[in-house]
Amino acid sequence: MLLDEIKSVLTFAAFKPEPDDATVPWVKRFEGRRTLMINVSRSQASWRAIDKKGRLEEGGVMEGEFADIAPQRAEEWRQMADGGWCVVSVNNRFIISLENNMMRGDNCVDLLRTNPRAVLGPKYDRGKRYAMCHHPDTTASMLLACEESMVKVTEDVLKNIGLRTGRVCCGLFALIEHAVNELYVNKRGVVPADSALIAACEGSLAVLVQQEGQWKELRCRSGMGPDAVETSLQIITPLIQKLPQGSPVHFISDGQDLRFRSEVMGHLEKLGATDLTQDDLLWRVIGFH
Repeated sequence: MLLDEIKSVLTFAAFKPEPDDATVPWVKRFEGRRTLMINVSRSQASWRAIDKKGRLEEGGVMEGEFADIAPQRAEEWRQMADGGWCVVSVNNRFIISLENNMMRGDNCVDLLRTNPRAVLGPKYDRGKRYAMCHHPDTTASMLLACEESMVKVTEDVLKNIGLRTGRVCCGLFALIEHAVNELYVNKRGVVPADSALIAACEGSLAVLVQQEGQWKELRCRSGMGPDAVETSLQIITPLIQKLPQGSPVHFISDGQDLRFRSEVMGHLEKLGATDLTQDDLLWRVIGFH
């Protein structure tokens, strides 16, 4: 047995931790250890590490298919992750839809992961993985459905290079959920009844429209690629036009693709849009919230 394998056993690093509790921030789950965060999009991957003191370290971006990228970055990534543990954001092959009267409750998050049929009923598809975000004041919910095959392929690629997936999420959904909490929960009653929220993450886009205090429409497109500015505006513009003139528009993005962000915001600023994007926002949402 190798020395590092012996140390792994002695420190329990060789054993899988307790099942993931999504309510616990990733940085707290592996407190005192280096971990890796990876965002997998259609034609690129980006990554950042969290050090033992819970601080963001430098990362990188690489173009190409994830199955080709991972072996090339394997040694670098293993050095960024004690015990090989990483959190993965799957940012392709998913949809986000608006639903009504979905199950709510303290155990709903865990149940959606362990027994999604009990939560979704006839909407359940066993080829999908799910997450939900609820409107705080109405019966509306956003439902994320991600292709199970996409998740499994990503996990297998990481396993083959010696990494272990401790949590899987969707970068775009994480951003829009973060914005919903900021706008509709933390500032409850402040945001006007008519408003729009636009979220973008490495080539995927979601637009949520609220009218008269109700979530009315949601459009989502994943895997468009970072150059799809025109396509994004074709999705955004008709939805915003349904709102009364002067209604607030909020934009949030991962902040990495500066050209995409600047071109989209160039159009949205004409409507008085507010940019909620912050440096390293995607990584902070995935790792610290």
